[in-house]
Amino acid sequence: MRTVKKMADMSGRLLFVLFVLISAFVFAMFQGGIVSWTVFYIILPFIIYSLLLFFYPMSELTVKRTIRTPQVQNGEKLIVSLSIKRKSRFPLLYTVVSENWADREIAIMGGEKLKRLFIFGFRKEFEWEYEIEKMPRGEHILQGVMVEVSDFFGWLRKTKFIESKHTILVFPKTTGIHYVPFDTQYDQGVMASPLSIVKDTTMATGVRNYQSGDRVSWIHWKSFARTQTLMTKEFEDRRSQELFLILDGRAAPLFEELVELTASIVKEASSHQAGLALMTTGPEPSLFPFIQSEEQLHRSLVHLAKIKPAGKEVADSLADFGSTLHHGGSIVLITGNPDGLFIQSVLRSVKNVESIICMVVVKRDDPNLKRIEDDIRLAKSKGITVHLLSREQFTDAFKEVARL
Repeated sequence: MRTVKKMADMSGRLLFVLFVLISAFVFAMFQGGIVSWTVFYIILPFIIYSLLLFFYPMSELTVKRTIRTPQVQNGEKLIVSLSIKRKSRFPLLYTVVSENWADREIAIMGGEKLKRLFIFGFRKEFEWEYEIEKMPRGEHILQGVMVEVSDFFGWLRKTKFIESKHTILVFPKTTGIHYVPFDTQYDQGVMASPLSIVKDTTMATGVRNYQSGDRVSWIHWKSFARTQTLMTKEFEDRRSQELFLILDGRAAPLFEELVELTASIVKEASSHQAGLALMTTGPEPSLFPFIQSEEQLHRSLVHLAKIKPAGKEVADSLADFGSTLHHGGSIVLITGNPDGLFIQSVLRSVKNVESIICMVVVKRDDPNLKRIEDDIRLAKSKGITVHLLSREQFTDAFKEVARL
């Protein structure tokens, strides 16, 4: 239907151009005189150009898109560059190029920046760069480019949609967090840290000969005093701390802040070689049981980039992963609404854990803070450590919990 409508529009415009040509010629023939023929010859070049434009193949136009900022976080600027090329040098006058985004939100944000008027002339290539400020987190799709060419007076217009799909993934904004382990575990956990320096320096299990690279603080000075030979203390290798993050996927006023805190913890804990797992709740819960490699970290961050808040109703999404939560480490709940239903869902599913810490992200001037405080008292009565956090406190989130 769209193709038929487009062909009918083009045919109508062509008939109008021919009507103008015939009308000018008839007027000059019957009226006679220099003025009439001058008008005809003045109009003739414009009509000839319109007729040539009608037969101009729009298929020769190609578009190449380059994303200048491949890694974009929530609230950052996106820079896109477009290169429009063609094979011939047929003179093109008014050429309007516009980007087509699948998301209406991005189209509104971009506004007039997503459309550009060119006068190609005889050139075969034209480049255009535009910016979109404060990109929202999520997966955004560029569908293609719409190109419209026109003659001098707009009598004849031709359009072509050039499909060029591109997916823009805007990651959650991350904050540098001072990572402090909640507790030190030796006999629990399933993942040993690959770092040899992760040792308990308060528990020496023996001595060995000094090796290049050993710390001075590890030298056994008493042995050196007796034997005049440098000896180094041997320590018990420590198991990495098991940390299980659970993000409350329900809709909340501060949902973006919840995702930001979760992404920041995942990134920072992973860099410290912590035994890390992540789960997001909701109607379709997702689980990342082990986040150790760069690829696993990237997959978890991609999920956090795409996640959307679920409805306010609570699905018991932890039940399917109950066995996974029997790991003996610390569970960190990240929520903006620590109500009884969510807390009970967690308590029914977790067993044999060292501790449960609930980080509640709030605004200090939130009118619902009183109700949240009532929920916090209930959670504390269940043995859960609760810590209220505003966005400004994300950097010291672990330090504050470690003091509790």
